[in-house]
Amino acid sequence: MSSPRRERTRFMKRHVSKHAVTIDTSKAKSNADVVRLCVKELGLVEFPLGRKELGCDIYWNEFHYNDNHAPMGGRVNKFPGMVEVCSKMTLSRCLDIMRDLYPDDYDFYPRTWYLPAQYEDFCKEAEVKNAKKRKFKQTYIVKPYGGSSGEGIFLLKEPKDYISSYPSKRGTCHVAQEYVSNVYLIDDFKFDFRIYVVLKSLEPLEFHICKEGLARFSTVPYKRPTKKNIHESFMHLTNYSLNKRSKDFCHSEEEDEGSKRTLSSVMRRIDMDGQDSREVWENIELVVCKTIMAIVPEVKVVVHKTITPGKTGPSFFQILGFDILLMDDLKPILLEVNSSPSLSMDSEVEVSPGVPKYVRSPKDEEVKFPLVRDTILLVLSPNKRKHCEKKRRKRLIHLKRLMSCNESVLSRTSSDVTTCVQMYEDGGEENVEEEEEDEEVNQQMSELHVHMDLDSATNEMEEEKFETVPPDSDHKLQIQEGDLHNPDGDHEEAHLEESCLKQLYPDPYQEECDQFHILGRVAKLYMNSLGVRKSAGMSSSSFRTFIRKCEFGKKGLTSASVDIMYLDLQRRWDNMNPDLSGLTLSFQAFLDACFEISKICFPAATKLEMLENFVGHCESHLCLRENED
Repeated sequence: MSSPRRERTRFMKRHVSKHAVTIDTSKAKSNADVVRLCVKELGLVEFPLGRKELGCDIYWNEFHYNDNHAPMGGRVNKFPGMVEVCSKMTLSRCLDIMRDLYPDDYDFYPRTWYLPAQYEDFCKEAEVKNAKKRKFKQTYIVKPYGGSSGEGIFLLKEPKDYISSYPSKRGTCHVAQEYVSNVYLIDDFKFDFRIYVVLKSLEPLEFHICKEGLARFSTVPYKRPTKKNIHESFMHLTNYSLNKRSKDFCHSEEEDEGSKRTLSSVMRRIDMDGQDSREVWENIELVVCKTIMAIVPEVKVVVHKTITPGKTGPSFFQILGFDILLMDDLKPILLEVNSSPSLSMDSEVEVSPGVPKYVRSPKDEEVKFPLVRDTILLVLSPNKRKHCEKKRRKRLIHLKRLMSCNESVLSRTSSDVTTCVQMYEDGGEENVEEEEEDEEVNQQMSELHVHMDLDSATNEMEEEKFETVPPDSDHKLQIQEGDLHNPDGDHEEAHLEESCLKQLYPDPYQEECDQFHILGRVAKLYMNSLGVRKSAGMSSSSFRTFIRKCEFGKKGLTSASVDIMYLDLQRRWDNMNPDLSGLTLSFQAFLDACFEISKICFPAATKLEMLENFVGHCESHLCLRENED
């Protein structure tokens, strides 16, 4: 007698079309609702309990790449190591390096310190800055390392207050940033944008931006930080997860009202205030491009350590959430990058004191459903994408037919209504047989613990049959004017709405971004020099081999100085990254070594010039120039 698993495998081989797009949602968790709307819209085949035997085209995880078992193929919606790369410390480190190299281009991120490791530097720089400011002293915002949802964030005026006023936090790692106080306000409230970016691939590099986003507002009118209001979290912080607890949080279905609004509604308000929202959006796009160029080398290193080259494995894509604040002159400032932005479409409403209720948020659905749907379409192969778009058109046509039928219901008798319904179906008896067949298949699928949406099951078993769409569909399909011109015709067309995603790289920003590839070239040196145990980092022997192959001994570096440099950097980065401590060099530590060696061997007027000379020298000795992009 065959096992249930083998029986399930045979069933899926018989009934899932080779053109079907399969998706594993066993680890989707809070993302499951929006993903299932996309399953219905695109006619995907969903496996909520996983599909280990045959694998899936897409694996949708909530937080991490390794949430799911290691798939042998398909596309996973998380890059290995992206959580760590987007952490407050690593992100600020990447951007600080780029600001040192390109000071005029990377001025969109607040000065950041990692505490307690950089506490002395924090005090010194704060003293210099406050000496220059006479009217308003600089305020600093302190965030717990690895924190989220606005928890544990506080403001302070003096660095010494970090120790004296918060003794209980001395054992905790924090990130301190310059607080941006001169912000653009709408109706006296502070706000920030949640911008969604899709990183489609690393090789070749390609990423897109979602043309719609969200604006999150504070719930107390804003004033510059003072000793009296510095503890007013609902005034200074815009985190939705924090402000939803405020008694003043405003829920509104109007897109230009409430404590959460659409990005487009705020852009219209900026235009109404006499400003140029197009210029603001272009500047936001540039901030996104420059940030991606700063973090991609680190991501490439982690992927290289995780995936064995030459072996069959999955490819990756990811939706990132950029939190961007506007200064009073409308210059965008990057606050942080969220590796797993919330894709929940529910909002929390307090129905009675202390009793919350979760309801569907039209604004979240308007933004997040097209985002996930178009991301899935973006990462599919051309044939699979064409298959999904065909299903969308069938679904849209059928919905139009139902709408056309419903328009005439009020003016017809019950017998006429029956005739109307039958007129747009594929034939009475045939449709009944099809429904019975659907019921039988779904019953079998249920018994085998495999979920397949009714719409998908119908199409995967018999591609030529018409797709059945329930009238009470969970979401709205956009029907453009003129689509109902021929409800009875066989050549009826359905115009699909334009993708909500806009490509930023390669086009149209490749020319502007290619000047920032220097860290990518350093990452290639690092990956090329890793030993057999590459997942652990660069060992001391690998570092010596790198120095020897590049012939730095001829430029004055002795074996003793190389060993001392290695130990010093390894210990320094163990203290900076306690979670990643080990007896090897991380990529960030190797990058510090590159700066030190370039300063000794290739002195020049700027850090960028020194590093470029160093990288060029290494590439020529390691024969990597031919692979340079």
